[in-house]
Amino acid sequence: MVMQKHQSITIERIEKFLSDTYFVDANIYGRIYPELSKESVSLQVSDVCDRISYQDAQKLKFKSSKVGDVFGPSWTTFWFKVHVEVPESWKNKIVHFLWNSSSEALIWINGVPIQGLTGGTWVDKRIEYKLLDNSNGGEVFDFEIEMACNGMFGVGKDGLINPCDPNKTFTLTRAEIGVFDKEAYELYTYMSMLYDISKNFKDESLRKVQAIWVANDIINKCNVSDPTSYPKCIQLAKQFFDQKNGDSMTTVSSIGHCHIDLAWLWPYAETKRKCARSFSTQILYMDQYKEYKFTQSQAQAYKWTKELYPELYEKIKVKAAQGQFIPTGGTWVEMDGNLPSAESFIRQFLLGQSFFKKEFGSYCNVFWLPDTFGYSGQLPQIIRHAGIEYFMTQKLSWNNINKFPHSTFIWEGLDGSSVLTHFPPANTYNSAADVKEIVMSSTNNKDIDRSNHSLLVYGHGDGGGGPNIEMIERLTRLSDTDGIPKVEFNGPEEFFKKLEPDRQNLLKWIGELYFELHRGTYTAQSQTKRGNRKCEFELHASELLSSYCDLLVKDYKSPDFNPLWELVLLNQFHDVLPGSSIGMVYKDSLAHHQQVISDATSLTESSMKQIVGSIISTDNSSINSKQEEKSDFMLVYNPIDFQATRVIEIPRGSNQSIPDQYQSALQTSYNGVPLGTVTVPPNGFSVVDISSKESKINQVPQIPVSAEQLADGSIVVKNAFVEFTVSPTGGICSLVELQSGRQVIPAGEFGNKFVLFEDISLFWQAWDVEIYSQEKPVSQLVGSCKLLEKGPLRSVIQCHFAQGFPSGTSSLNQSIILYHNSARIDFETQVNWNENNKLLRVQFPTNIRSQVATYEIQAGHLERPTHTNTSWDMAKFEVCGHKWADLSEHDFGLSLLNDCKYGYAIQGGCLQLSLLRAPKAPDDNCDIGHHTFTYSIFAHTGSLQSSGVINQGYHLNTKFYQSDPFVLAKSSHIETSLISTNKASVVIETLKKAEDGNGHIVRVYESFGGHISFEFNTGILPIPFKTITPCNGLEIEQSQPIPWNTKINLSPFQIKSFRLL
Repeated sequence: MVMQKHQSITIERIEKFLSDTYFVDANIYGRIYPELSKESVSLQVSDVCDRISYQDAQKLKFKSSKVGDVFGPSWTTFWFKVHVEVPESWKNKIVHFLWNSSSEALIWINGVPIQGLTGGTWVDKRIEYKLLDNSNGGEVFDFEIEMACNGMFGVGKDGLINPCDPNKTFTLTRAEIGVFDKEAYELYTYMSMLYDISKNFKDESLRKVQAIWVANDIINKCNVSDPTSYPKCIQLAKQFFDQKNGDSMTTVSSIGHCHIDLAWLWPYAETKRKCARSFSTQILYMDQYKEYKFTQSQAQAYKWTKELYPELYEKIKVKAAQGQFIPTGGTWVEMDGNLPSAESFIRQFLLGQSFFKKEFGSYCNVFWLPDTFGYSGQLPQIIRHAGIEYFMTQKLSWNNINKFPHSTFIWEGLDGSSVLTHFPPANTYNSAADVKEIVMSSTNNKDIDRSNHSLLVYGHGDGGGGPNIEMIERLTRLSDTDGIPKVEFNGPEEFFKKLEPDRQNLLKWIGELYFELHRGTYTAQSQTKRGNRKCEFELHASELLSSYCDLLVKDYKSPDFNPLWELVLLNQFHDVLPGSSIGMVYKDSLAHHQQVISDATSLTESSMKQIVGSIISTDNSSINSKQEEKSDFMLVYNPIDFQATRVIEIPRGSNQSIPDQYQSALQTSYNGVPLGTVTVPPNGFSVVDISSKESKINQVPQIPVSAEQLADGSIVVKNAFVEFTVSPTGGICSLVELQSGRQVIPAGEFGNKFVLFEDISLFWQAWDVEIYSQEKPVSQLVGSCKLLEKGPLRSVIQCHFAQGFPSGTSSLNQSIILYHNSARIDFETQVNWNENNKLLRVQFPTNIRSQVATYEIQAGHLERPTHTNTSWDMAKFEVCGHKWADLSEHDFGLSLLNDCKYGYAIQGGCLQLSLLRAPKAPDDNCDIGHHTFTYSIFAHTGSLQSSGVINQGYHLNTKFYQSDPFVLAKSSHIETSLISTNKASVVIETLKKAEDGNGHIVRVYESFGGHISFEFNTGILPIPFKTITPCNGLEIEQSQPIPWNTKINLSPFQIKSFRLL
């Protein structure tokens, strides 16, 4: 009988023919392994253990084990000894070993990792390992399996991204061998592709109708109990897929990929094993499919593999040399695209590219960042500064308000640098390589009129794994099939080279690639964000002073900062720094940050001691010095590229003949420490007399700061620049900029207003602050305040807030500080946070009117709207800024600065900074506990550039480093700047020892947004530098050396690096 017109019924018939659940005894899926033998496999299992090496596993005690045994708890490990005896009757058969421990596992043979296994029932299941291609019958195998008590996506309790279940168990459901019927599998593969076409093509598609007809015909002709019927059915399918495309059909470059989150729903320690499981598997597939190509980013993953699995790493290098295993990306990790500093971004590329060049012989030319939560507008420039031409990502396909308009385009950064960019139209970096997503690579290509090429990135990912055999088998059959894009196996750079002829026709996107989702990642896991910021500045300070010592201190040995940088860069991974990982991960990141800060601080202190020793040695050798009266001095180091004046705490000296500085100090802090004022040149230090009354440290300010508490309990504070009033409940009810006389706070409003909002996301708790959260403020904090210090150097108001927290157990304590020499008001804050699903913001309403606010990003700044005129404007209700954001009219503005926060919301005239969140997944303890941070406001006349907002951002985020007191001749005066420039808009971001040891690298950027010519200066005589050589971020020289005093040009927000010799 001829097939009737019952399309939907036929499609479901095809589905059941392929099902691994229904009618398995009567469909083709059930015939892939027609013979199975549990009896051929015997198991022994170790006692429970931690993640240990193969060598240590050999020392474990083993006992008999069987299918049905249960293992746990979460994150533990069991080792199995597997003994296999192939039945004699299986001669000339393909034999597979089949294992499902409901968890991840790794096969070891003779101490070498061979293949990863993924248990469970989900789509990423990988349970087969090929033992024999052609059995002789009777073969015996002995190997080991390392079983991890976690799934591909960790151990979430009742859900993938839920907090960890510490007591999860895993059942061994399968341990057997099976005869693999290659023809049954081939028929299954063809039928699955026909099903995809019948299910996903439009009803009016001729190819859909044909696919349904052919699939139905195959089912009718196939007797699953008679393998001799398979070849005829396979031939019917081949006839369908052998029909060719026309020349105009899209070409899809397919590349196998294994996206490995270095930490997320599992800790770093488990990721190291994920690397071995994933890479060993893909090496096996490369042996089986010579045309197969696989790409892997992240130098850190390679380094772990090299250290822990050296035999596997050597296999990777062989396959890389053969062009199958392709390193890509050029960075140390796939980092967050918003939060790291410019220098951190550059170090990601410097360390990553250096690793790939050393290990694999070449630099990467494709920046590979498929999964991060937004992309800084400075990334195009930094990518090009790292010698890279191309960029691949896809995350903006997740936007929840606006649809991004491009797939292939030119992305231009703030300085005008550009990269050829591609968003795979299948909208995933974990494609199943099925017909649906191959076709989507054409139909969803938003620039198909300009470029008829697209990239398909396929393979199981996030938790690792990579492609399975089924994916590769499908793609090999779809190189040229009518109605489906042509498929090729290409590497990332091969694909981009295919796009090059189309470059001239592509459209341009200028500025940041703002991600309209996951805005909560600017704030979640506050401690990690603080640790990252502090590490960045501590390393900067230490490298700078080390460079000084390297130039001027005899026999100085430069330390290697790269191990510390590697830890910082690791924790900038795009699920760690954003705050979207499980709690275990943040124990690791906290320890890493503490180590970096401690080690970097120790190196800075060591450098200071060597400088002090050199100064004392010079002083002692001076004839005049020996006859002079002595005084106590202190070396004060300023690590930023601006002259800075700070009020500091004065330590006790050691020269007992000198009057106690505690008696001569202008002001003593509320806890009894004498205060003084010190000015230090940029990137330099001053040797300061801390004992003499005549010392500059004790100079009376021309206009001191004063403070007075009024009868109503409010406190008025004033210096030469601003006057503000703190209400009895802790709000700023008045703020006047004195030069202009401008009142900033609208009548009836309060600045420094703490508001808690309900913070409940649609799904991704740690990731998302939703647009509706701003519609539901829950409470406002009410506090009390008292005056602690009145001046003349600084005033301090202490505020305490406990009323208004929904939990009733949280509290916030704050010191509001104004110094005599600045308009910046600092809010040093301590919070004990014990809330659930709440967002804490501080608000500063103003009477400033501007349609845009300006936000600092990496080595520059950009404007974003303060209104919601369009859906694109509305989507930016929470945005990322670094050290400051500014709201200005012509000639006047207010800046909101911070020392470790990133989430801003400036709407109308109100500046808001997100301080803390309390999501409950995947870390149910996220941000609960004690927090320390500082934010500031800075009222100014003029533009943000002319008023010093940029300088204030650096000032707030750094400190003076002070040596222990030492004795010199009283007349001593030493003050120097290692390196500076003659233009205020040029910022020296870094001075470091060159990676090759030849000279030093200085990195600068233009910070105002204009063209400028500048020269370098130094306070050291004789000048230690003779030449300047332009180089890129990899420290590769780009042109010939030029004299030290040559003028250098910079364009707006341009970053340049130079080698100094």
